[in-house]
Amino acid sequence: MTQGGDPPAGTVVLIGGRAEREFTIVHDLGYRILYLDRQVPMQCVFWADVPVDVDVDDWDQVRDTIKARLGGAAPAAVLTHVEPRIPLMAHLTEQLLAERRGLSAEAAWNCRDKLRTRERLRDAGLPVPGFGLAAGAEDAVRVAETIGLPVVVKPRDGAGAFGVRRCLTTEEVREAVAGILADPGPGTQAGVLVEEYVDGPEYAVQTLTEAGRTRLLSVFRQHMTEPPVFVELGYEHPSGLDAAGEQALAEVVTSALAALGVTDWISHTQVRLGPEGFRVVEVNARRPGGRLVEMTTAVSGVDMTVAATRLALGLPVTTGRPRTSHALYSSIVFDEPGLVTYRTDIDTSAFPSSVPPIVEVEVAPGEPVLPKEHPGGGVYGRIVVFGDTRAEVTDGARRIREHLDLRVTPMDDLATSRSDSREFKSCC
Repeated sequence: MTQGGDPPAGTVVLIGGRAEREFTIVHDLGYRILYLDRQVPMQCVFWADVPVDVDVDDWDQVRDTIKARLGGAAPAAVLTHVEPRIPLMAHLTEQLLAERRGLSAEAAWNCRDKLRTRERLRDAGLPVPGFGLAAGAEDAVRVAETIGLPVVVKPRDGAGAFGVRRCLTTEEVREAVAGILADPGPGTQAGVLVEEYVDGPEYAVQTLTEAGRTRLLSVFRQHMTEPPVFVELGYEHPSGLDAAGEQALAEVVTSALAALGVTDWISHTQVRLGPEGFRVVEVNARRPGGRLVEMTTAVSGVDMTVAATRLALGLPVTTGRPRTSHALYSSIVFDEPGLVTYRTDIDTSAFPSSVPPIVEVEVAPGEPVLPKEHPGGGVYGRIVVFGDTRAEVTDGARRIREHLDLRVTPMDDLATSRSDSREFKSCC
């Protein structure tokens, strides 16, 4: 709320989300929050000014709820940081606000629907893997044989590497498609995407686009498990690309965002460097997951959560100064199932960097964990270290892991059906 008893500037409609900071940023700008979700989490009841349960898959109901709650007045902005709700956010912005701002509905769908992403980029002459859409297992096999094995099979509009699998044989293609169709997740688009597997290093590129001009905020070298599944093991900055490589990457990403219609928004784009050069793998019209926002803020001076909020409100994005030149992100994953134990008394204040390290373990000591490749396993936390040299961040990450002393006690019959409250099993 604004200081001195001033009336709020208006109401921001916030759709979904679980992070308190998303609410704090809006309140610090002087706005009230109308928070909408299918079932409002308890903590969000206290953070929002007006929390409302609503079927967020029924767009007309959401629109009518907003109009009723605001007495027909237009909201100051519609905002979400949750990827499946981004098309809804853009749709409501166009319907309820008099002026165009932020992400257009067309651009939102161009990024959310992986088939549309690849079609738009291909039509613009930009480098994407070979691809095709399949309705079922046998259709996917035909597409895979046309492209040539190996291929990657993935949901058409999923996120966070859920359901993504590299397939070496047609039988693996059938199994991967059957798994996606049996548990499609939160996606809404029919069909399964089958695409060429690009073998090479992957880069996570964070950008800010204002008035059609795109600026690269951070380029992270991404480390993942060996296929067939893809789990993020970590990220590093600088990326290891030379100046010519970063320039070529910047041109590909900037051109991709322009082709998709992103003119005033943030993005998290994944690009692979194969034998024939860079190929755009994913374009996500959102901030990255895990703690890549904090990494990006540290190396660029731009907070992507704040940036998205300000762009939704039609405000210019504020830029600070970079606070560090090197950062190393290490995911906490496990090779075997069992019960985890670790030390909880780590003191991050002892590190010399101007940016304190981040240490998060998302399971309590004594709780069960599963291997990183298991569908219920994946990432259980992260360690992010900042510094002035690669040696400094590498040594810092090593020291933190040694202090944590993470251990897993094997269990032969570890139950896998327990509820898992982790929001991201895969970082991004």
